[in-house]
Amino acid sequence: MQRRTFLGTAAGAGLAALAAPRASLAADAEIELVPGTPGPVINPHIYGHFIEHLGGVIYDGIWVGRDSRIPNVDGIRKQFVEDMKRIGAPNLRWPGGCFADGYHWRDGTGPADRRPRTYNFWEPRMPEGVRATETNRFGIHEFMRLCGLVGAEPYVAANVGSGTPREFHDWVLYCNAPPGTVSLADERAANGAREPFGIKYWGVGNESWGCGGDMTGGEYATLYRRFVTQFPAYTQPYLVAAGPRGHSADEDLGWTRGFFEGMQGGHRSRLDGFALHYYTDFRQTPEDGARFDEKGWYAVLHKGVRIDGIIEDHWRLMGQYDPEHHTRFVIDEWGNWYRGGTELGPAYLLSQTITLRDALHAAMTFDVFNRHAEKIEMANVAQTINCLHSLFAAVEDKYTRTPAYYAFEMYRPHMGARLVPMQIGIAELTVPVLEGSAKLAGLSGSASIRDRRLAVTLTNPSLDAAVSALIRLRGGGQVAEARGTVLTHEEMTATNTFDHPDNVTLKDLTVKVRGDAAQVTVPRHAVVALELRLA
Repeated sequence: MQRRTFLGTAAGAGLAALAAPRASLAADAEIELVPGTPGPVINPHIYGHFIEHLGGVIYDGIWVGRDSRIPNVDGIRKQFVEDMKRIGAPNLRWPGGCFADGYHWRDGTGPADRRPRTYNFWEPRMPEGVRATETNRFGIHEFMRLCGLVGAEPYVAANVGSGTPREFHDWVLYCNAPPGTVSLADERAANGAREPFGIKYWGVGNESWGCGGDMTGGEYATLYRRFVTQFPAYTQPYLVAAGPRGHSADEDLGWTRGFFEGMQGGHRSRLDGFALHYYTDFRQTPEDGARFDEKGWYAVLHKGVRIDGIIEDHWRLMGQYDPEHHTRFVIDEWGNWYRGGTELGPAYLLSQTITLRDALHAAMTFDVFNRHAEKIEMANVAQTINCLHSLFAAVEDKYTRTPAYYAFEMYRPHMGARLVPMQIGIAELTVPVLEGSAKLAGLSGSASIRDRRLAVTLTNPSLDAAVSALIRLRGGGQVAEARGTVLTHEEMTATNTFDHPDNVTLKDLTVKVRGDAAQVTVPRHAVVALELRLA
């Protein structure tokens, strides 16, 4: 592969050879960190999640029922709860997605056996003979129970597409009004929750350019203002407007401009978050989740990191209308989306095989998010279980973590830490993609600091060569000790299955320490996480 310069034990017997240290202080990449001048705090909510009433996400994935033989807590899959706690899942976005703009919250309250069966938006997408009828067994109380078990903050998407401002406001009152105030607080108490839920994050619709209303940005702005002006603020809200489809050919910049122009002149319309969506979308190509070659490997990673420029472009445009940048991004849908063919089963709509490639994509995306910490309030992978870029797969009593899960585990130390300036000097890769070739960073990464502990994450996308990386501290400071973990595998298509759930998992990695520097070899197609304790 041609290269040019720029700045900016895994499973398998061959790891030792891949990660063998090279000559002392000789390195392919030189990385400079400046821990003495840290930047903004990396909001833990950047590592958030999204669950929708879609295919097998809620039913079977999360909700197995109180009478199930599958281990559960009040009907919620116990292993899912434990794994989400292990990665410190900061939030859960629910009930959609496209489902949200057809969901009427009262259908999911009251005794479960009296709740109506209702239509699900995803019904037409189901295979012949398979229904998506919504039982409403999982409603707002079950969702709040799940959030409590995980320790996650709720982020609720309200119905704008087929709902009304009154329905939205009533839902807020039901959730947040103190006991003994409005009648809806009494109704909540009668349904088992005397104390208010205190929900802060409210999405005002979803994808209002498409399934949420088929509107222009200006049309949606008018409706948004109606929905939020009379918002019942028992809890200080964080209100999120539907944003653009960033993966469209023109980045949907017209939507962003139209929306912010439509918001001009308002005096009482609070706007805290703007929901940019970005899918690494390969639905119109032969690419699928399980079977791919080197062109497919690089094409997905190359397209994934385009989100960096899309964030910059929309932020710049937003600044024309909001110079102080009160409104921040809520990237509440992101991830890989392939053509169908690797689903868990007919009823598991949009599920797909998750491989090592998806784990590297997640890691590289997190590095982008970390580097834009001042712009991003929250991000939510789509979706957490039995769907697109999922962390888990579950069918009845069978369950596994996917390789993408371990990216979340590796990046957990960044949550709530302060961003550390990082400069990487390495040769850039020229890689084959589905059509022609493209440039890709030879190494991507980000760093943060908390209590004199540096978290450093690095991803080597190359299918051919390991990268020896020398990490130096600038401005003084010594590295007292270091530890490392690595996620990789001999096969680029490696995945975890119900029969082999630990095929792709974390292993320890040796890190050398020399004064103000640490040296590590990042294996080919691998993610590495380092913890450097400063003297």
